[in-house]
Amino acid sequence: MPKKVIYSKLDYDRDVQNFENAENGKSRLDLSSFKRLMVHDLCANTDVLRSYKIGGYPLERVQDALNNPISHSSMIIDVSRYLMNVSQFYMRLNNYFSKMGLFNYNIDVYDVKVDELNTQEKQVRFRDSYYAVCSEFEKIGFKHEMQKIMSVLAVEDVYYGLIFEDSSDFFILKMNPSICRIKQVQDGVYNFKIRLSGINPLEIGTYPDYVKQAYLDYRSNTGYFDGWYIPPADRQVCFKLNESCLYPMPLLLALVKDVLDLDTYKKLKLQKARVDNYKAIVIEIPIDEDAVDKPLLTDETLTVFAEMNKANMPDDIGLIHSPGKATAVSFKDNTNNANNLSDAITNIYDNAGVSSELFNSGSSGTAFKLSIENDAAFIYAFYRQCERYFTRFIKLRKYNKTAYKFALRIQDSTVFNRYDVADAILKAAQNGLGFKIDYGVALGKTPSRQLGALFLENHILRLQDELIPLATSYTSTGEEIMGRPTNESQGLDLEESGEITKDSESNLNR
Repeated sequence: MPKKVIYSKLDYDRDVQNFENAENGKSRLDLSSFKRLMVHDLCANTDVLRSYKIGGYPLERVQDALNNPISHSSMIIDVSRYLMNVSQFYMRLNNYFSKMGLFNYNIDVYDVKVDELNTQEKQVRFRDSYYAVCSEFEKIGFKHEMQKIMSVLAVEDVYYGLIFEDSSDFFILKMNPSICRIKQVQDGVYNFKIRLSGINPLEIGTYPDYVKQAYLDYRSNTGYFDGWYIPPADRQVCFKLNESCLYPMPLLLALVKDVLDLDTYKKLKLQKARVDNYKAIVIEIPIDEDAVDKPLLTDETLTVFAEMNKANMPDDIGLIHSPGKATAVSFKDNTNNANNLSDAITNIYDNAGVSSELFNSGSSGTAFKLSIENDAAFIYAFYRQCERYFTRFIKLRKYNKTAYKFALRIQDSTVFNRYDVADAILKAAQNGLGFKIDYGVALGKTPSRQLGALFLENHILRLQDELIPLATSYTSTGEEIMGRPTNESQGLDLEESGEITKDSESNLNR
């Protein structure tokens, strides 16, 4: 019977192509293909089959951590980081989610009290406040900072950061999650605390001044006697991708438990293959015919030749030295032919909670669009968390006044639907809904830069006086004269037929 190939090169190439198409937005994400690719990476790029470990953690401990994540948050994050290094497909799928969001934002104004803005002076202050908020987010480098945070969240599920800031610069320092814990929820977003004893004294100089002072108070026993410090709410950043729990649970790590089961089956399959291939060669030791079971060779002589033979034999061939006659041993007749690995591959991602209607290999355009939107739902939910955090940030920085307040809003756009979003906003703007700034945001330009470009083009360069569109039916008013130039406008005399036409005004009826 020909040998059955569990996962052929053809299968692998097909799964790689499907995965790449999903990355590029050409097809839906097929998690069954991703499952096979990740298992292939684990078997090919790690020693899990030999050591029964993922990184430095035995599989039993990893499984215990997944069953009790509250007590093993550091291990869970370490395993996810390890998989990022050994599985290119685990890394690429995390990047697929982390780089999908565009973080196109606008600054909304709400709770406006028109009666309190009834003078030009108050309206100017209102305008300047709006400019200041837009400038603040430009200083933050909002889109870049959020994309950096998102790249961490996909792998670790939680991000702890401290803010460095002066009048012109803004930077978020990522904290080690092993010394941080989510402490409380304020205005709908998270605050975290730092275990001061976990800070390396040699690295305290890299922390902001407010953390340095807390650390000195802790070491001098003048404060923070429990060893935990909560940074100021407007000086810390804490985001969590999976908001259903307070402990870390990375987006794709829930699948690892099934992968571990598969590796168990793989190990058993490998052991069976080794047993099937094992051979034992029997070497007859000559004995004295005049004595009972007396070898003619000493133990020292047998040892020398046994070691020489062993050094030249593969691991799956053994040597048995026996006095008298004996037969070779083989385990080829082992009848345990159950294909446990194939069964595991078939069932592994059924437990992922993913709808087969969204992730199968069909070609329906509607189903494909819904699948992409299903992937983007993770990003949209995170957008809402960002909006709440930075709306609180605006409030804590005292930008809000009694007559008006500001809020951050992030458009529900991704790298896959950016043009659809821009078209929808354009139609809304054309119908008078006031989305002019939003349209520029959808095209990738921040509010602050739009305001700067508007002032530069209209008031400094005065491009509206120089760059005049050609006259067309779309750019002209009803009072403008259209058509080719007349003879009169060119200083030419009309012919007799032309004079008759002019006097009768017959052209006006055409």
